[in-house]
Amino acid sequence: MFLSVIIAVSCTSGIPDTAGALLVRPPGTIHAGDSTVTSEEMFSALSEVDVVFVGEKHDDPLAHRWELYIWSRLAGPDRDLALEMFETDVQGLLDEYLAGEVTWEEFLEGSRPWGNYIPDYCFLVELAKLRGCRVIAANVPRHFASDVARGGWEALAGEEFFRELSVDSSNTGYRERFLETMGVVGGEMHEMPMDPMNMYRAQSLKDAVMASSIEGVRCMFVCGSFHSDYRSGICDQLSENTSFLTVKVLGEGEEYSPELADYVITP
Repeated sequence: MFLSVIIAVSCTSGIPDTAGALLVRPPGTIHAGDSTVTSEEMFSALSEVDVVFVGEKHDDPLAHRWELYIWSRLAGPDRDLALEMFETDVQGLLDEYLAGEVTWEEFLEGSRPWGNYIPDYCFLVELAKLRGCRVIAANVPRHFASDVARGGWEALAGEEFFRELSVDSSNTGYRERFLETMGVVGGEMHEMPMDPMNMYRAQSLKDAVMASSIEGVRCMFVCGSFHSDYRSGICDQLSENTSFLTVKVLGEGEEYSPELADYVITP
């Protein structure tokens, strides 16, 4: 609770560049394959790639601490921040807020932030603002994903952005994990309220839009871990010349596997 209050106050009044104890290394062990590594070894590798994905469980406090810590080490003139938590149609307002052209209240009113934005994500944005980094509103507007989940690709047939978007859905392992997560197995598929494959198409749409939003950009990308686990999801949709590494903060109840990410952080 105390940490949430500090963050809420800081986000409305600005933060110091060091941010004191909030930016110290959080607890946890960093795994790279079958080995453990130090923070410095991980950061040395992360600094070399175009995109650093940090995958989280959205309600995991430890994941949010690691995101802030990693961002505090990577944020700078040559690296921006990309967030699943904002949708592409609020990019203009987000840019205006970072430039000081709209107030905090105006920004929150118009940007449709997630319910846990203030305790869990606003500090990332404020640190980006302080260091002059752009913040990319990466996710597809939710009504488009909802349309696809209900009606398939045909629901976007008249949308110009979709005609220009490339969606790669060839990763069968990703599809199978998604359907398994949705509880779709064998004969149960017909019992789902929506076509499971249309739900998967909506997921692929999100991945493709998020990948498109960072084309040619060096950034740290904070997303739900399913979007980057096993170097799939958004990673599948990146252009071939984009170098990237993935970080996974293992949440409570999640089983560890070295294949989950290039760096898996366990409590």
